[in-house]
Amino acid sequence: MARTSRFRRFLQTSLAATLALGGVLLDAIQPCPSHGAEDIRITTTGPLVLRVSVDDLATFAETGEITPGLRLYTALLNDALLGQLQTGLSFKLPLDVVTVDNVAYSPLGRDVLFNLGKVVQTTPGQNGQIALRAAVINAAANADSEGWTLIDALRAFPAQSIHIDLMDLLALRRELALYFSYNRAANAAIQAQSAAEALTQTNLDVAELPDLSQPGPYAFQKDTITVTNPATRQTAEGLTVNYDFDSDIYIPTGLSEPAPIVIISHGFGDVKESFTFLAEHLASYGFIAILPDHVGSDLAYRQTYLKGRLNTLLSPMEFINRPQEISYLIDRLEELTAESAEWAAIADVTRIGVVGDSLGASTALALGGAEINYARLVENCDQENVIFNFALYLECRARFLPPQNYDLKDPRVKAVVAAHTVGGGLYGPEGFSEIDVPLLMVAGGNDIVSTVVTEQIHPFVWMQTAPKYLAMFEGGTHFTSKPGRDGAGGIFKLLAGEHRELGSRYYKSLSVAFWNAHLRDQEEFLPYLTARYGELISEGQPMAVDIISDLAASQLEAAYGGSTPIPVIPAAIAPRPAPRNESILAEIARTGVLKVGLRKDAAPFGFLNQEDAWDGYCGDLALSLGTYLTEHLDLDRPIQVVELTSTLDNRFGLVRDGTVHLECGPNTIRSDVAGIAFSNTIFVASAQFLALAGQAEPINPNLPLAGVRLGVLSNTTTEQFVQTTYPNAERVPFSGPEGRNQAIQAVQQGAIEAFVGDGILTYAALRLAGQPLEAFALSPDLPLTCEFYGLVLPNNDPQWRTLVNQYLVSDSENAVSTEWFADLYPETLNQADFCLNR
Repeated sequence: MARTSRFRRFLQTSLAATLALGGVLLDAIQPCPSHGAEDIRITTTGPLVLRVSVDDLATFAETGEITPGLRLYTALLNDALLGQLQTGLSFKLPLDVVTVDNVAYSPLGRDVLFNLGKVVQTTPGQNGQIALRAAVINAAANADSEGWTLIDALRAFPAQSIHIDLMDLLALRRELALYFSYNRAANAAIQAQSAAEALTQTNLDVAELPDLSQPGPYAFQKDTITVTNPATRQTAEGLTVNYDFDSDIYIPTGLSEPAPIVIISHGFGDVKESFTFLAEHLASYGFIAILPDHVGSDLAYRQTYLKGRLNTLLSPMEFINRPQEISYLIDRLEELTAESAEWAAIADVTRIGVVGDSLGASTALALGGAEINYARLVENCDQENVIFNFALYLECRARFLPPQNYDLKDPRVKAVVAAHTVGGGLYGPEGFSEIDVPLLMVAGGNDIVSTVVTEQIHPFVWMQTAPKYLAMFEGGTHFTSKPGRDGAGGIFKLLAGEHRELGSRYYKSLSVAFWNAHLRDQEEFLPYLTARYGELISEGQPMAVDIISDLAASQLEAAYGGSTPIPVIPAAIAPRPAPRNESILAEIARTGVLKVGLRKDAAPFGFLNQEDAWDGYCGDLALSLGTYLTEHLDLDRPIQVVELTSTLDNRFGLVRDGTVHLECGPNTIRSDVAGIAFSNTIFVASAQFLALAGQAEPINPNLPLAGVRLGVLSNTTTEQFVQTTYPNAERVPFSGPEGRNQAIQAVQQGAIEAFVGDGILTYAALRLAGQPLEAFALSPDLPLTCEFYGLVLPNNDPQWRTLVNQYLVSDSENAVSTEWFADLYPETLNQADFCLNR
């Protein structure tokens, strides 16, 4: 009896929930079948196969009639679940075939379809990715003007039956719990915590508080400034360097003193104008509000992507570029106030806060101290279960960044508001615990775009900063805090939900109170940030707001009635190393010496030129960094730069034992070298085959290359790549300072068919040796690997790493890299484009 009961509960939860959600989930995905599926077959561990007819489902979707073939299953569902099932099956997706085709063949579409194909299979055990793509594209191609339904996609599925394994459904049920049972329990825990906090705040006289959702006393004017970011990033026009972006500024008039500044970061695929309502409202209360345009992830970029003209939904570099844009904007504000008495009279650059919405929230959190945790990110993204959380899809783009911890914190940012946060998988508990400024988190209780449990509720538990606040809109969505747009319909209307005007009023009130309390230090606004105030403004309203200042993992577990589907606090990962006894900066200031390891065998980074003099990018960088440090440390005498020889074999040991402060060369950023950290990227390279031009049988990297003699340098990541990718090739190792040149000679003499190495280093070695470039062929054009080079640093001195990274984005370093790399290797920028946005 117990077994039957559990099976019955399983069918109730998984069958209806899976099908009802299908109409929403297939929105993100999307070719031509000869026939459609007749039934769905659920395979159990034994001989029993459960069969659901597609025709029966279609009848139920259109009329609500429960046919005899469905009665066995519908008897297990209550009226609410039956309603959800019918709605999900009949909901019209207003996506035309061009959009569906573009998205289905995009990297995101392939990922989504592959995930769904883990459950929806063409035959038992065979991923249904390709069949699903054919089904949704064909359904869209044959749709009427209103769109297509899940039933249409089922009938376009190019197989007689759709196969689903029972164990896959059980795993799917655990994932869906984040949207149903656990979501409800987590919301209930927050409501209970809010009620408990309100009981301790009965002495607060919140009834007499002014309504901060109404405009404030200040008039304002709008201006626009243009900011230059020297970084590289993907835009709708391709890869750009030193790009400009506009920022709209709303300035109160009639100020008696410089005003605090609030910068508002929009979300993915959005525009800065979506937050005009908030900027104008804050300006009316005497704040300078600024709306920057994140051009690599705004509406124009998303639309270009959906038209199929970009292969990247979101460049991994956006997680770095966005916070840096805000920092460069602050730099520009500091310049304006230093140069102009007019600006100095109105803008207080010592009191700056950042608001972020959705992906913009991850930007704001980074500026407030959250650090990307690469190990945690890989753990979250490399899972076998189906991932329905769209926010995690975006966050997982960051796993293609060089594997290191990034410090994007800007100490000039004094407080943060994060609305509908994206970042749970990106930062993890380790990253969120680094936030050290006051923070207000705003969330919708039914957010399914950025799953509220994993992206907002759990991260709120993780945060150690004080004060912190969570404002939860009961029944709210990912869009509840913004006013609705006229004419919105279809899938967006479903996702956006109701009561957005009310949600935006709540948001405006809380924002004004938070910034007055934590930028102006006006304690009289703290009562607005209490559970008691949330109760007051929710009375008689169709949507309540619960405001809490604390929440524990045990409360979520208790509300759920046991262990949660995913742990509130995941298992710990490797701890950080202990700090040095004396920081490197302190040592350099004391001794006046900067010690740098340089290669002699790695042109153009470090090499002996034709006069046998040490030359290369790294030598010039070392001298430039010495000048930079002299100015930074305000020393009376120039720093002496000591250059020591490094090799492939000793480069890490020199840094680890303190012989040098950093090593510069073609060092691939990685996370598996004990005692070593890396700077931000200084160069992007790729492994390529060097062979003689005009060979009768050219090297084809797409073949196994069994028995082909391939030269490699020992103790390199390229050697590991060749060993893994071409295990049956005959590897010929070369080592020592002359290893690369010896390998090139071996190609010339026919001793090996090809040499596999970093293309930039091979190209530079050919030029340095005066070899005729037309006698050789470098292939393929698209990178085989993406090698992100960084400076080698000790892993126990974050202050040194931060300063080195600051230098790498300075004009001083830009002059060095431009001189060495601008014209040396014409394919460099194309490779960087591919690798940064793969």
